Amino acid sequence: MAGAKLGRYQVGPRIGVGGSAAVYLGRMTGPMSFERLVAIKVVHDHLSEEREFISQFLDEANLLVRVAHPNIVQVQELGREGETLFLAMEYLHGQPLSKLISVMARRATRLEPVLVAWLGARVAEGLGYAHEMKDDHGQPLGLVHRDVSPQNVFLTYKGDVKLIDFGIARAAGRIAQTTLGRVKGKFSYMAPEQVLGRDFDHRVDLFALGATLYEAAVGARLFSGIDESETLHKLLFEEIPDPAERVPGFPPGLAKVLMRALRPEPDQRHQTARELAQELDDFVRASGVDNPQSKLAECMNALFESDRKAQEESIEGLRTVNFDVVTESAIVDRASGVVTVRPDPAKSRGVWPYAAAGFAVVLTVGALGIALKRDHAPAPAPPPSTAPVVTDVNVEVTTQPDVEATVVVAGVSAQGKPRRATLPRGDAPVTIEVTAPGFEPSKVTVVPDRDRGVVVPLTKIAEPVPSASAKPSGKGARPPVIKKPGDPLVTEYPFGKK
Repeated sequence: MAGAKLGRYQVGPRIGVGGSAAVYLGRMTGPMSFERLVAIKVVHDHLSEEREFISQFLDEANLLVRVAHPNIVQVQELGREGETLFLAMEYLHGQPLSKLISVMARRATRLEPVLVAWLGARVAEGLGYAHEMKDDHGQPLGLVHRDVSPQNVFLTYKGDVKLIDFGIARAAGRIAQTTLGRVKGKFSYMAPEQVLGRDFDHRVDLFALGATLYEAAVGARLFSGIDESETLHKLLFEEIPDPAERVPGFPPGLAKVLMRALRPEPDQRHQTARELAQELDDFVRASGVDNPQSKLAECMNALFESDRKAQEESIEGLRTVNFDVVTESAIVDRASGVVTVRPDPAKSRGVWPYAAAGFAVVLTVGALGIALKRDHAPAPAPPPSTAPVVTDVNVEVTTQPDVEATVVVAGVSAQGKPRRATLPRGDAPVTIEVTAPGFEPSKVTVVPDRDRGVVVPLTKIAEPVPSASAKPSGKGARPPVIKKPGDPLVTEYPFGKK
């Protein structure tokens, strides 16, 4: 969708993709050089046909527009353009906590405990605000995030802390509730009562935040197995190790707060997010560190200097694109003589500076001619176009998790990042084959009747089930049940327009 317009927004490069939506950089302009950068979350086109999903999504979106807290990403607008449903959200210039943890782990270092406590207190304050929200009649809304994790805690280069994807996990969960692979990785942060399907309340968010902060402070995931079943086994049956057992000299004050948040019974945890925030802030004050936000900003800018510059180039590139030329009609009308220009990234910096990221620009000869001659006398009518009708389509494949993989589409090796193959347009299904080290091979089929983006979930290769004589380890431990991989499910996102 890069180069299109959605409502009031100019769409830039795609900056993320998940099971229910793709996220793009966007820009809104107005009089007197007014500008607002946004993140545009576009629901995958196949989910637009799921009535139950859309109903839940609209309910959540209408609620989230009312959320206004400095530590929760602001949802600014819910919109629809044709069949495309999207959310315009506050654009955050930074990185998720998960990436910070990963980068520091590769450098054999960890985030300072005082910074972990400070950012955790900010997330807890945001959660406290959300948990206490009331409707127009003064009744509690009972809002629960249900997906607090390092991926959903965002840190800006200025040291701001934002909780993202608030409530959207609830909408996604309605579609994915019978599919273990759709919530892959999130079990590491779920409270036991949530995993077991029991009644739960806002305190599951406090457990998840505790697991998130534990990972940030220790530098490794608290509950981690070779697959979902082993992860669940550790969460439900194994004791949580004191952080001091994994990091010598770990501050006892922070360890006490984290271990309380991670207690298996909700009544034994902090009872409110504000109580958790207070204990974390008490630890920060006792540490004597001045201005933790500034220290966090320094850390972010030191570790992600090249990423920050690339993001700034993307923003500048979005500002230079002439959206009178890159028209929406050029993107939609691919089957009626539209000329598709896919510039060489090495030669296109002047027109579309972030084309190197792999985003195509679609133009028509007629639109380009109008843009070049708008200040001159009307040109004579051009002769009938002899440009051939575009008969090829592109199939773009992304894997979840995003790992190095070999992708073959209808016998054609897909190249690039994400993987892309060009095929003749047709109505007959073609096969996508995905192989990756450590994962089960996956095969899915799609119909190449238009440009398509496909997200293919991968299942880790399970180790052999322990024999009956194998001795369980840990308190209450039992041999895990290894999930057998089933048929992969396919998620599509809108690549171009129909």
